[in-house]
Amino acid sequence: MSDAAARACADLGLGMVVASEDLVGGIICRTRRLRTASGTSVVVKQVVEPMPGFFRGEADGLEAIAGVGWRVPRVLLARHDVLVLEDLGQGHEPAEDYWERLGRAWARLHGRLGSRFGWERDLHYGLLLQDNCWREDGWAFYADTRFRCWLERPRCAALLDAGDRRNLERVADRLRQLVPEQGPALLHGDLWSGNLLVDEGGGPAAVDPSVHFGWPEADLHNAWIFGAWPTRFWDAYRECHHLEPGWQERLDLLALPHLLGMIEHACDLDEVVPWTKQMLARFA
Repeated sequence: MSDAAARACADLGLGMVVASEDLVGGIICRTRRLRTASGTSVVVKQVVEPMPGFFRGEADGLEAIAGVGWRVPRVLLARHDVLVLEDLGQGHEPAEDYWERLGRAWARLHGRLGSRFGWERDLHYGLLLQDNCWREDGWAFYADTRFRCWLERPRCAALLDAGDRRNLERVADRLRQLVPEQGPALLHGDLWSGNLLVDEGGGPAAVDPSVHFGWPEADLHNAWIFGAWPTRFWDAYRECHHLEPGWQERLDLLALPHLLGMIEHACDLDEVVPWTKQMLARFA
């Protein structure tokens, strides 16, 4: 048990930590469920090398995505080296209408509109700081901050050949032709199956956001290419939020920044690198 985690629980008045359980999560943080002498259970996240603003950004994001119909854990403490969250528990069975509730909640989040693309601060994408500088033009925002940015990253530069890099530049240049105009909507930013939970009532819960104002379609790619989420989720979402024809193909396109991020973080390279090359060639 780290001093920071134990100190955080003590500062919250929860008493001594008496049990610790590692939780399955992302690749950046160590996430644990801690039980204290007071009988309280909390979820604590830590990183090996604390990064300024890392957990404050996550805490602000959790507050931003609350109140749309999914559960969001309360932030109990956010410091540079530790984040303490309400424990939503585990092993809960999803309610019969779980996927419909998730679809409507996500659509309501995308109904929160902004005037510009970006966010009030840059946030971390994994270990990398992601540019969220405000922009008026959505195509320029995505071209610069979500596509071309990977050309400067060392692992992407090493594993993408000259043809791949040309294709990436071409895709960025063609976004205005490939993606119809969409206003800036509030996005979760990283809602994949690992950041989707079931609360004690069987309803959906969302964690670990990377919030910003962007294209709604750019928020849905994980549910399309990784999640195999059921048709009733998509039907419920589309009842509340219209998607223009061709949205399925665009979700493949808008997954490219995520695939490039996986390469830069050395995730499943044998599978992801060939997949990324094929996708770049497809849309170039």
